[in-house]
Amino acid sequence: MPDDTKLPAHDGANENTQADPSTVVHLEEATLARIVEKKATCPFVGSAVATSRLPVRNQADNPLASIEDVRALGNTGGGDLGTVLLLFALGNHAFMRGPGGQLDRPAPQGLFSLEFPGSQGSHPGHSGILQGDPHVLDSGQVSQINFDRLADRAKKGYVTRSDVANFIAENLHRDPKSKVFGTGVLGGLAHDVKNLVESLGPDVLAELHGSDAMSPAHRDLAEKLTKCTGEDNLVGSCGEFGLLFAFFAHKPGAKTIDNEPALSIDDLRLMFVEKRLPEGWDTWEKTAKDWLVNTTALILSAGKAYLARRETGGSGT
Repeated sequence: MPDDTKLPAHDGANENTQADPSTVVHLEEATLARIVEKKATCPFVGSAVATSRLPVRNQADNPLASIEDVRALGNTGGGDLGTVLLLFALGNHAFMRGPGGQLDRPAPQGLFSLEFPGSQGSHPGHSGILQGDPHVLDSGQVSQINFDRLADRAKKGYVTRSDVANFIAENLHRDPKSKVFGTGVLGGLAHDVKNLVESLGPDVLAELHGSDAMSPAHRDLAEKLTKCTGEDNLVGSCGEFGLLFAFFAHKPGAKTIDNEPALSIDDLRLMFVEKRLPEGWDTWEKTAKDWLVNTTALILSAGKAYLARRETGGSGT
């Protein structure tokens, strides 16, 4: 069951944030750690918040972050991965808590909510590593058991993209509420891939890069672009893990196994469990193109694995 304990409504600099939600709040260590665990349930964003690379704004119990800050983080070291993070922030986390405590109030322009569980981007069929019920606010948690389900697939400390795709397929089969393909046939998979490539292709990303992230028109476009990830849980999960592959694609010494990119379990543990960014992360390039390539490959591979599991009653790999 999720822990319903409330975060403190005020903590230090929170006193004046009602007038200006963009104000950075200076939080006690325990309060910041609780935001990271219960709310900012993304390995990259959570680690950035935990290490103060992404400042928390507004209030501890209704935390916001700057769109420009998260874009700058993604672009740190070179490249334009920040554009993809911007799309996720605008499309999936555009609503903050309203007077009734639900995510039904548009975040002020230039800001996005750090309330990830319960948001549009939180979906059934997730990995279970960083959150419980995807529809319940503050349901973030670190599950060593679910992390180990991924880590156990590793060979010599690395998981390949196919390993991750099989992990995604397993997660979708474990959750009867997950939505995959619509009709559940291979044609549906092809339709999803086609939509993803067309909606988030290089031309669109290039057009968005460097444009005014604060405008309502930009926000609306971003929400439409990320809609396909919200409607299909396989696409959503692949988009999330695609960010990790893009993040590590140009890390010095990045590994490939059987011509596939592979992720270090130590790096994943550092971000998922220990809430820290790897040493030197801010020195290597991270690109939107790598996200697109890896997300599309994950969709194809996870889709095939999902169909195989369905045909064998969930035992396929």
